[in-house]
Amino acid sequence: NAQQKELISKHFGCSRVVYNYFLDYRQKQYAKGIKETYFTMQKVLTQIKRQEKYHYLNECNSQSLQMALRQLVSAYDNFFSKRARYPKFKSKKNAKQSFAIPQNIETKTETQTIALPKFKEGIKAKLHRDLPKDSVIKQAFISCIADQYFCSLSYETKEPIPKPTIIKKAVGLDMGLRTLIVTSDKIGYPHIRFYQKLEKKLTKAQRRLSKKVKDSNNRKKQAKKVSRLHLACSNTRDDYLHKISNEITNQYDLIGVETLNVKALMRTYHSKSLANASWGKFLTMLEYKAQRKGKTLLSIDRFFPSSQLCSYCGVNTGKKHESITKFTCPHCQTTHHRDYNASVNIRNYALGMLDDRHKVKTDKARVGIIRSDYTHHTNECVKACGASSNGVSSKYGNILDLASYGAMKQEKAHSLFFFLMIRRPPRSTLFPYTTLFRSIWYIG
Repeated sequence: NAQQKELISKHFGCSRVVYNYFLDYRQKQYAKGIKETYFTMQKVLTQIKRQEKYHYLNECNSQSLQMALRQLVSAYDNFFSKRARYPKFKSKKNAKQSFAIPQNIETKTETQTIALPKFKEGIKAKLHRDLPKDSVIKQAFISCIADQYFCSLSYETKEPIPKPTIIKKAVGLDMGLRTLIVTSDKIGYPHIRFYQKLEKKLTKAQRRLSKKVKDSNNRKKQAKKVSRLHLACSNTRDDYLHKISNEITNQYDLIGVETLNVKALMRTYHSKSLANASWGKFLTMLEYKAQRKGKTLLSIDRFFPSSQLCSYCGVNTGKKHESITKFTCPHCQTTHHRDYNASVNIRNYALGMLDDRHKVKTDKARVGIIRSDYTHHTNECVKACGASSNGVSSKYGNILDLASYGAMKQEKAHSLFFFLMIRRPPRSTLFPYTTLFRSIWYIG
């Protein structure tokens, strides 16, 4: 209701004031040669709340203000660890406002409400899903984007992490910009350009926003329209990536992916398309979904030349310009689809990375070390395959048309074994597993 909205906005403002005050305070103390910690700043926060100038801080939950200090400390830790840039001051004009609550959080499925400190009567919400039994809520994160309120719950559960399942199906994923993902079972997931679809609307909306008078109500209304367009773009992209990652983790037991330096790639002239593709977010989704389902996710060596090796004879055909989509191996005269050839090499490399624990469980005959994924050959006639080699179907991907690439031979994984023995990556390339899950609920 209106009172709850007003109280939430007060929490946004007070958390922002505390964050900015102590960011400035810490900079001044550092200039004097004094190092501040969380506990020293917490003592200063208690003194500030007694001052008449900052007396309004007492209207908000005290733990939310302490969490603002925690966020500042973690921002400095990330900066010193070279994981992020130097902390910046927060602005009330930012499209996203948020604050955190560390405890005393309760969800009620009967009334569809969330009880928080200072909101004991409960806030009506559209619950995304029920929490597991015996789960402990560790933190609630309240945010507002485009005048829509969200509550993200971090909880800890006693359910053990499922052990890796027996590997019966393996797949390699090659990521690109023409086709978002190409699998070694010749399924291609199209790259839908969500941002480009809304770019004209965004251009008009931002042009109107620039002509509004500053600090006027019309400017605030137009700013909400712009933020809604950005939110719609983000939601549709996330929905598509969730569907793809769910489908892949449901169908395969071993998933081999590339190790990409996305930060460096974003400095190229493909930055807009790369940002729209969201490779990093897709890999994050694959990581936690594979963990929950007991699947194995392997990241291959960054310098493995997956698009240069011939998947049939293993010869390195050299670097190729990004505009080349097909090539013929000079050694065995096999014509390859570039992305599909790379995905097969990634799958074979991932199989070679399996350690002794997984080798015992792997049934190589069922995985399909040697099989025809391009075409069936009958009396020197080429017939395109109508389904993937493992019999895998896809709701969101298209089967690659490889008939136009000529008579292509079988790829043999053992042809890469010599290369794998020369360059074997460390076993630490397995993604780390965690026990913390997140659930995002929409507050209506």
